[in-house]
Amino acid sequence: MLEQGKWKDGAPVPSKEFHDRFEESLKLIEKKAGEKAPAGAEIIRMNRKTKRRGRHLKKAVVGCTAAAAAMAVFIGACYQNPVWASNLPLIGHIFERMEGQLSFGEDYKDYAEPLDKEAAQNREGGGQDSGDEGNTGAGAFRQTVGGTTVTMSESYCSGSALYLSLIIESEEPFQDTRLDGNGQPSISVKTKENYSFNPQEQNDLVYLEGEFLDKNTYTGVMRIDLNMKNTDDSGLQAKQAEAEANGEEFIVDAEVLDQYSTKIEIPEQFTLNLDISQIIGDLADPDTFSTGYTAEELEAMSDEEWNRVMTEAEDEGGWDSFPNSHENWWMDGSWQFELNINADYSRTQTAEVNEMNEDGAGIASVVKTPFEITVNESYDDKTKRADYFPVILDAQGKVMDVTGGSVNTVSVKNHDTSTVYVYLCDYDEYMDELKGSRNEDGFKTLMDERAKFAAEVHFD
Repeated sequence: MLEQGKWKDGAPVPSKEFHDRFEESLKLIEKKAGEKAPAGAEIIRMNRKTKRRGRHLKKAVVGCTAAAAAMAVFIGACYQNPVWASNLPLIGHIFERMEGQLSFGEDYKDYAEPLDKEAAQNREGGGQDSGDEGNTGAGAFRQTVGGTTVTMSESYCSGSALYLSLIIESEEPFQDTRLDGNGQPSISVKTKENYSFNPQEQNDLVYLEGEFLDKNTYTGVMRIDLNMKNTDDSGLQAKQAEAEANGEEFIVDAEVLDQYSTKIEIPEQFTLNLDISQIIGDLADPDTFSTGYTAEELEAMSDEEWNRVMTEAEDEGGWDSFPNSHENWWMDGSWQFELNINADYSRTQTAEVNEMNEDGAGIASVVKTPFEITVNESYDDKTKRADYFPVILDAQGKVMDVTGGSVNTVSVKNHDTSTVYVYLCDYDEYMDELKGSRNEDGFKTLMDERAKFAAEVHFD
């Protein structure tokens, strides 16, 4: 752990040379963060029997992006001057620090507010943070378990999504971590979430976007999709458990979903009890999965024998669990926080469409927040949802990228959203024939010709 309280007011001041070095590194990181990884930056390792690979597909990073190189310079500087990192004014400023690096939008600093307002005010006024020593705030927003401290810093809620910034400090140095396509460490957290508006506990795996400040300190942002948290299906789960106990078959269809699950409106104010049970990182140099058989031997196996060999190798080696020591490092919690959240609906625009095609598939509405656009589909039979795939283009006809885990939500970053074009495509046709052309000129024309439903939506 960084000795943040050791120096107090007498902390050494970093030299101008160090400061300039850091600034140069930071500029390079910001410049490269939005660039795509070079071709060949990732390889996929798998068996020759690709038709049967299923879940046995493993990824390994090879090479290093320019952003990663810049980060290495920065981290190296912090190693030489560790006390400097401990004095960074992080509380209330993580979104500002991450400006331009978050895939799901920009300008969060204009909307986010500190969770620990007292600590942030003291920091701005040049005073000491309330509660514990160091720059990471007071006890309600700072929890230490097993030598790892998690501090919740800021929040912004659009009503559709909740964005939370956090700091992770470890007494032991972080292990080398795989970098994703944006040059950021691949880190996720397992959560249990209890919302005051929903009686049902939510379990999730949330991926972070962020950076290492030094070998012991990470800052990042998590995005929680509230459109995935606004359904209470506890009644459905109870009916399933009852049927299982009685040895009965319980078929879930559209009618059953309507009967035993309830949609919930996200209120303007709510409480989130957030339990981070694990912090998980992908190893920069993971082990190679092996069955003990050669590629030729695997190729000669029947499907039944191949599946048996794969299952046994995964089970015996622990590959089938997540996290596992072959591919991951992790820290066990739990870190528990009670967060009071204000949902900002003042910047939300909703365009009502409420149209369907002759097959009973269409769009109910399109919702725009400062950072995202969400398409709400509409079907006369909910089972049809699996047959369609939504595609959203900006005013220039460029494909808007999906953010988070929902294909219905896209980031507005770097897009003109004064007009958006929304399509529903046949799922199989899109995956097999259309998806490969999404980044080519004329894709909008292709959508106009092949989509099963289309709508043009205008926003202020």
